[in-house]
Amino acid sequence: MTVTRASNDYPETFAPAVAATLRVSLRLEALTGDLRTQLEALRETGVFAGARRILLSGSGDSLFAALAATPALRRWSGRRVETRTSLELARYESPLLASDDLVVAISNSGSSTRTRETALLARDAGVPTLAVVGNGDGPLASLVAHTLVRPVGAVDDLPARWGRCLLNMSEYLAALTALFELGFSLAGERMHAEERASWRQGIADAVAAHATVAEALEARIAELAATLVDAETVWTIGAGPNQGTARYAAAKYYEQLPLAGIAQDLEEWAHLEYFLTLERGRRSVVMVLAPPGNALDRAREITAGIARAGGRAIVVAAEDDGGFPGAEAVLAVGAGHGEPITPLLYHLPPQLLVLHMARLRDCPHIPLRRDDDYELIRGGHLRETRDGLA
Repeated sequence: MTVTRASNDYPETFAPAVAATLRVSLRLEALTGDLRTQLEALRETGVFAGARRILLSGSGDSLFAALAATPALRRWSGRRVETRTSLELARYESPLLASDDLVVAISNSGSSTRTRETALLARDAGVPTLAVVGNGDGPLASLVAHTLVRPVGAVDDLPARWGRCLLNMSEYLAALTALFELGFSLAGERMHAEERASWRQGIADAVAAHATVAEALEARIAELAATLVDAETVWTIGAGPNQGTARYAAAKYYEQLPLAGIAQDLEEWAHLEYFLTLERGRRSVVMVLAPPGNALDRAREITAGIARAGGRAIVVAAEDDGGFPGAEAVLAVGAGHGEPITPLLYHLPPQLLVLHMARLRDCPHIPLRRDDDYELIRGGHLRETRDGLA
């Protein structure tokens, strides 16, 4: 059964609000200028010069941004760049840290307890620490040696019922932008000025494309939402940098509907969840993130495999070139952005799909309001020493 009720409190199109939010809240040109000034000051401290390994850490959207940015940072800097969950780094990795590591703790709020714990334990071990935060006055910033602040402004006229979703999107893009700018700083003279300028232009183009892509795709996405509104599970699968995008997209289903939105590595889906698609047929919905790049051929093969198994594949790709046989839909976001920075744009179709599903379900408030006063995230025991850690 397809549910088609929709509340008058939701717009029929979200594209204008997407464009307005990024223009007012993100303010990319000012943000990148401020980040570059901060990073130049950090370079002068020498904190990047001695970093043999860069460890990124966060929870939720901050973790997903780190996962999405890691391939670019590795490629650009030529250094070991690894991402850990905050719990993993704090409770298991911290005893293994070395003085030539750099721990980068990422938190939009600047108050996540586990992320604070990673910074605290690294500091106690004498390891250089950097916080990438939305709030330079928060508790995380007070625990680290260095901060990189990437503020996101408010948008006064966003409706309370769903506007926070777009502000979360703006924060995610700001975190990605900050991490990409960090990558340029880590690269130093290893990256020619022309290459750096080209990547930066790609970042600006990807952010600017949100308005036109949302407008172009929204009617098709609204149609898809009407066929999926009773779905119980949606997989989102991607490879390379878009493993992070897949996890970010899956989180929107959890937070904003709620719906089981499960992220998976592109290849691992073929080894595991394929069997559920074989069993469930069209009840199995899989969103395939398929940008131009190293895994595009595999994304095409897996899309065809989903169709052969009776499932439904929704593909996010640069273009609908006929190379995804059997796909339920191909949502084309345009070419021109190198694979390492595609997470900047490939998150958008899943977010629009979730917003339209919420509209059709008449969700009373999205994202959902927590009923634990954030105690599970901002509370809990904070280890203040490395003693006793295995």
